[in-house]
This record gives sequence, structure tokens and C-alpha cells, in this order.
Amino acid sequence: EEEDGEEGEEEEEDAAQWNLRKSSANGLDVMSNVFGDELLAMILPIVEQRLRDPNWRLRESAILAIGAVSEGCTAGLTPFLPQLIEFLLPGLEDPRPMVRSTTCWTLSRFSRWVVQLAFAPGPNQPPPATAEQGKDFMNKILAGLLRRVVDHNKHVQAAACGALATLESEARADIAPWLAPIVSALGQAMNNYQRKNLRCAFDAVSSLVENAGDAIRTQECGAALLPPLLAKWEAGGDAQPDLYQLLECVTSVVIGLGLGCQDYAAPMFSRALALAQHQLTLREATARGAGDVGYEADHVICSLDLLSGLADGLGAGVEVLVAANAAVLREVIVASCSDAHSPGVRRSAFALVGDIAKSGCGQHVRHGLAQIMECAAVNLQPNMVSAYNMSVCNNACWSAGEIAAAFPPEEVAPFVAPLASAFVAILQMTMIQRSLGENAAIALGRLAMKCPEQISAGFGELSAPWCAALRRLRDGAEKEQAFAGLVRLLQLHPAG
Repeated sequence: EEEDGEEGEEEEEDAAQWNLRKSSANGLDVMSNVFGDELLAMILPIVEQRLRDPNWRLRESAILAIGAVSEGCTAGLTPFLPQLIEFLLPGLEDPRPMVRSTTCWTLSRFSRWVVQLAFAPGPNQPPPATAEQGKDFMNKILAGLLRRVVDHNKHVQAAACGALATLESEARADIAPWLAPIVSALGQAMNNYQRKNLRCAFDAVSSLVENAGDAIRTQECGAALLPPLLAKWEAGGDAQPDLYQLLECVTSVVIGLGLGCQDYAAPMFSRALALAQHQLTLREATARGAGDVGYEADHVICSLDLLSGLADGLGAGVEVLVAANAAVLREVIVASCSDAHSPGVRRSAFALVGDIAKSGCGQHVRHGLAQIMECAAVNLQPNMVSAYNMSVCNNACWSAGEIAAAFPPEEVAPFVAPLASAFVAILQMTMIQRSLGENAAIALGRLAMKCPEQISAGFGELSAPWCAALRRLRDGAEKEQAFAGLVRLLQLHPAG
């Protein structure tokens, strides 16, 4: 066995600790960013010689050095990259685990170059003249990395997952032709990895679904990725130490797959809702002085995020799940929006409210609307608009706007005055976070579309900061609705 004996133990220790070898690589990285291509004349002859050396330690040092200078010496390395890639690829099959893992990392440092070689720089643009060569490299690199993803050595597994995630984020939707082998390898990895490396697999999965575009929204991809994730949830239960990371990955997959996850949606929805409800019950017990009963705010957050992900991914298709669980869902949302201690819980709760309203299921939270909107207004008061609470403010603004868009004027009217007052105060603040100003401008416009009479007071003073926020928005439905609200007010008050 390759890892038996003192040498194998040395490799394991070297991979796990910061040492002189890694410090030297870091030094080369720094020098390359200072001296640039001047450094290549000194190191390339040594690297070329060592890449052919039978001593695996010397081969590994050359591979590590190339990776270390890759960013600082990009221009000088570019003419040699085709030959370098060919030299590096056999390292993925080397008998020594350290050579395999270092090769994964070094190849990942050239991901952008390979992608630029293979694909057009943007939509509706012709492919580069080097497309055939670039796609050949993509084939070889991905095939090698996927073999290493299912490697028997844990350090190689981690390096391969990291390299794969980097390549996925660079290739984005162009990764589509390789989706089948990628999801197959990642599914196998999640079935077989131990706890520590599972996080690496989760990162690679999340990177894939966030970057692959519409091509991944299939039942086949869902069948490859979701069963191993849900099996981990089932096997480890709701008390497992890595539940947050697991459900974070599940949420990314659900959002990325869209309707491709519908075969698994019902049990995920029910279990996430039950987890949130259970944790909120523990929170109440803690508040009553029951001692340490195991309440975990992070578990509420990840369950709410998964529910949001299902609403976002399934769109109108989530309505049957929301309707079947409406009473418990309202209870969970109201309890989470009013959480006095955790901004993260409130942030995720308002995101869930917005996603439910946006998906057309708002009627199922109608009976909790007064409490939800009251909580939103409380979180938008000037004393709450701070860096610590900023994500809550953004989501409260956005969800209030989605509610305004989803409900008829008579149901929106009771909440207009406090919310509009809060939005106006935000727009008049100086040095406010841009996204919060934009969300407030959109939400105010949606309120004005439904109930313009209730916002008309002080319109003249409001129009300038409102228009300033709206002009920065990208064109789209939200901008149209915001301006439609502004026009309604102008029609009521043509003199300003």
C-alpha cells in the first residue's frame, strides 16, 4: 500500500500542517506578485527539470512552485501553459497522494485560462480560435479531477473538491456538457466521505448548482445530488454537529434545481418545518427558565432558508406544500420574525415571507399578516438600521414590497402608514447602504401602487431621494413597479 510506512505517515502530517514547504510556496507567491514575470527566468528551468525527476518529492515541489507563481506570473506563463498542462495532468495519477493533491490545486489555479481558451467570453459571441484545444483540456482536467474526487486518500479528495469548485465557478453555464459525470462523482463522494471532507463535497456541490445555470434544472441531476444529501440528514438526525452546513448545501441544490427537485420537495418541506417548530419550542422553554434545553438558532435559520429555497425553486409549485402546512408555517414565521435576540433568524424569516408572497402563496399567511408587517416596521426603525441588523432591514423591506404586490389594496392599507414612514426615513438617511435604499424605494413604489392616497403627505420632499434611489436600479419588473407607484402619486399631486 502506498501510504504504509514512515513515508506515508510523513505525507499525511505534511498535508495537515503548516510547514517550511508551504511557507516557501507562500513566499514564491508573494515574490511573483512583486517581481512578476522576472521570476520565471529563475524558476522555470528548475521546474522543467524537476517535473521529469523520478523522485516524487522533487516532482511535487515543481508542481507546487508552478501553482504558487501562477497568479503573479500569468502573462509570462501564458505561452507555456499548453505544455505545462500536459506536464501536470499525469500528476493526477501519481502513486503518491501528495503529488496528486498538489496537482489538483495547481491545475485549479489555471482554471480561468482554460475556460478562456475553450469558450466564448459572453453570450452571442463567437467561440475563440482555441476552442478545440481548450475543450480538450477541459475534458482531460475534469476527467482527472473527478477520478480524484473519489480517490481513497482524504487529502486528495479535499484538494480535488476544491479544484472542481474553482473550475465550476470559472466555467459557469459552460460546464453543462460535463454535468452528468460531475453529479455522479459528487453523489458518490457524498455517500462515501467522512465528516471532515463532506464539507469539501458540499462546497463543490453548491458551486456547481449556483453556477451551472438552467442545464442543471433536471430530475436526473436532482436524483444524483439530493438522495445522498437527504440520506445524510436522515442518518445524522437533527442534532448532528454539521446540520447547518448540510442544510445550507441542500438549500443551494433546491434553488439551483428548481422544478428538478420536486420529487423530493414534500418530505424536505415537512421536515424543515418540523425542525423550525421544534427549535422555536425549545427557545420558548429557554425563555421560561427551563435551562439549557438544546435550542440552536442556527437550526432555525437553516430550516427557514430551506423553506425559502423550496419556495424560490418551485415557484407556484410550492403552493400545495404551503397550503398543507399553512397553520404551522404561519406560527413559525410569526415566531421567527419577532425573535428578539437573533438577527439571523429574523433575516431568514423575512426572506421566507417574501418568497412565499412572490410564489403566489401569500393567502396562506394572511392571518399572520398584521404581526408580520408590524415586525417588519419595527425592524426598519432608525435605531434598527445598523450594520449588525442590515440584512434584516434589507429582507424586511423586500418582503414588505412583495406582500404589497401580492395582496389587494384593502388588505395592504392597514400597514401602509408605519411602513411608508420607515421607507421614507431610510431614503432620507445619508450614507445608507445602497441595497437598503433600493429595496426601500421599490417597496415604497409598490405600496404607492396599491394605496397612493395614504402616502401622498409630504410627497414633494420625498420625491428627490426616491428618484435618486430608483435611477440606480437595473431595468426589470421591480423598477417598473416602483416607478408605477411614483407615477400614481404624481397623478394625485401633479404640482409635487
